[in-house]
Amino acid sequence: MSRLRELQQPGQAAEANLQHLGMLAHFHNVMGTETIRTLARLTAEVSSIFCHPTMVDRIATMLNYFLLHLVGPQKKNLKVKDFSEYEFKPQELVQNICKIYTNLGSEDSETAQAFCIAVSRDGRSYSPDLFPQAQKVLMKIRQGSLSVSVGELAKKIQKAASQQKQEDEATGDAPEEFLDPIMSTIMADPVVLPSSGITIDRSTIARHLLSDQTDPFNRSPLTMEMVKP
Repeated sequence: MSRLRELQQPGQAAEANLQHLGMLAHFHNVMGTETIRTLARLTAEVSSIFCHPTMVDRIATMLNYFLLHLVGPQKKNLKVKDFSEYEFKPQELVQNICKIYTNLGSEDSETAQAFCIAVSRDGRSYSPDLFPQAQKVLMKIRQGSLSVSVGELAKKIQKAASQQKQEDEATGDAPEEFLDPIMSTIMADPVVLPSSGITIDRSTIARHLLSDQTDPFNRSPLTMEMVKP
């Protein structure tokens, strides 16, 4: 009898672990879906804050990453027997993520242009194939008007990418002291870090300080109020 219990224990432990993972997946899917819904509603009303220089790159790379995994080649890794059991709603996620893209990038404004550039320079997840793949999903779920908007945005992003490439080539021979030491791009608003004395673009150090309140060059405590113009 004791031998039988010993044989059953590994199987019971594996089943319990599987149930635990299922509960975690259910929880994260519910939270993730609701977060994307909320972002879609917020960006429809207020877009400028999400396109601020300290935020726009993170927002763009996040959207690209999620959309790629939902519509790109890796989507085959997301298959489960019963999506409803885990509250996984990939079609709704694609729809709302595409709404966020169009909310942030479709207007004829500097902030929308900044968002389009940020989307295009994400070398990890963005490619010109990303939005056509999303459009296929949108057409499948009968979101034709949104698909058209995404197609127009895709053209705008490619145009922004082309313009940015030309600007980068034109400034490729800029003196090193004009370049941001982290991003290697020309600084638009250079500031000096008080302890290390390094000159860096304001938007670059602001993004860094969102997650790490130290000077990236010597790890001294740092806040935006401490940087010098």
